[in-house]
Amino acid sequence: MPESQAAAPATPATLETLWTVADVARFFGCTERHVINLQANGLPHFYIGRLVRFDPAEVRAYLQQNRRIAATKARRAARETARHELNQNRR
Repeated sequence: MPESQAAAPATPATLETLWTVADVARFFGCTERHVINLQANGLPHFYIGRLVRFDPAEVRAYLQQNRRIAATKARRAARETARHELNQNRR
């Protein structure tokens, strides 16, 4: 085969390997079923044939973009603010 027709060596798209559902579940600390539910609701993924794969950088970005303060922390902060305002009004 002439050099011009030789297949180019395969290079990975990223330096990290792609993650499976099990890898993402381990990263999130949840079940594989939950990862599949997240996938159906916007977790970036793609298919290689029938296999679902995740780009680790996209998974990390998704996690950062979808962070929420836990409800208990939000309630605690609201109570502290209310107490502070009440104390300020008493003075």
